[in-house]
Amino acid sequence: MARIFVAFFLIVASRAYAAIGEDVYEQAPGYTVHIRTVVKMPFAEDKRGSWFGAGFVVDAERGWVMTNAHISARSPSQVRISFRGGGHKPASKVYVDPYLDLAVLQLDKSQRHGLNEAKLDCGEFPPIGHPVGAFGHPWGLTYTGTRGIISGSTAQMGGELLQTDAPINSGNSGGPLISLESGKVVGINTSKYNDEDDQNTNFATPMKYACRALELLRAGEDPSPPKLSTIFTKDLDDRGELIVGNTYLRPEAIAIQGGDRIIGVVGVPGEIQNEGQLVHALRGRLSQVALKVIRGGKRLTLSGKLEPVDRVLGRRGLYISGVLFAPTGFRDEEELNLNQPLMVHSVAPGSLAQSLGLKKWNMLVSVDSHTVDGLANLRDRLADARRNGRPIRVVLKRWTSGSDQIYEYIERTLPIVEYALIGPAPNESVASLPDHRTLR
Repeated sequence: MARIFVAFFLIVASRAYAAIGEDVYEQAPGYTVHIRTVVKMPFAEDKRGSWFGAGFVVDAERGWVMTNAHISARSPSQVRISFRGGGHKPASKVYVDPYLDLAVLQLDKSQRHGLNEAKLDCGEFPPIGHPVGAFGHPWGLTYTGTRGIISGSTAQMGGELLQTDAPINSGNSGGPLISLESGKVVGINTSKYNDEDDQNTNFATPMKYACRALELLRAGEDPSPPKLSTIFTKDLDDRGELIVGNTYLRPEAIAIQGGDRIIGVVGVPGEIQNEGQLVHALRGRLSQVALKVIRGGKRLTLSGKLEPVDRVLGRRGLYISGVLFAPTGFRDEEELNLNQPLMVHSVAPGSLAQSLGLKKWNMLVSVDSHTVDGLANLRDRLADARRNGRPIRVVLKRWTSGSDQIYEYIERTLPIVEYALIGPAPNESVASLPDHRTLR
């Protein structure tokens, strides 16, 4: 009799679970969108071309859609959004995060009527074994759901990500990872383990972290992560310890030192175990920071102020004859004593710059024998060359394969056949480039 009861209970439970899952997938197309992106002149994180992905509505009144930064692009791009059964229309970028794979887009006004918002789970991570479904457009199969469980969380892939065996393939990125118990979104589908032998190891950006950025945006506050300028040791053994390897923070900002173990942020509950947790704890609290650390076996509190990372949407670069020069942005550039503030972010295929052998990651040393200390200086060198109808002579520094040196230098003469300011126009005058074009 007992066995019959157990069997009956399992059948009823499985049917109820299936019904919940079906209801979740019935609701998902109402708030999930299809996103198409085109990038013509990419910064280093992106590539030239077009692609598609998913997103989901997080604020119906404002017409905000959340997706991955790698779907919206961290470069100037054209983004178009559609709902199921509708056509794609232009959308704008509200915020693109420089740390999380996260972006918030705004729908065109014509698309904001009658929107359905996704329900968000902004609490702690779901436990291992929790049933979830990934929703999106894998391989172009639009509005498709897959299912699995939460397999864990990891800080080994950069930041801290949810791990799931719910299939996440190309086209799923940016879509919702949904709890099949509550129907709430617990993560943003982000990536999969890129190995031929992998059997469904996939990752999602946790909504706990995404919700904090969304909360600050709604309040009109800056959600930017801190400019840490600090390198942490790799936690290869998953000990859950955040240890400073080296830091370039000014002591007057926060006097952390190599070897310090960061264990908490004053005013924020919980112990810090990885960089992702630290960044989350510091968002919106940069003006008054107090870190709890262990140094030489003693507990200390280090107080100070941190600056936000430069905003992604404020990035600028100069495109010259197929090559895009922009600031490096490495947090550890002092480690290699680069002393070059600009580098090649991309080289257009088939361009003059490509024919001259310029490549991504090359560092700009000088133009016409003048050291270049930033975009404004490069713009002045370019304007001078154009006024005199001549090309520019550039010296670049790059890694070498030689056995007795780290860098090699190359010199090239670059005719100015085309140029453009990439990103928002600077506050200062750009009259020195009378024919300049601005691409956003």
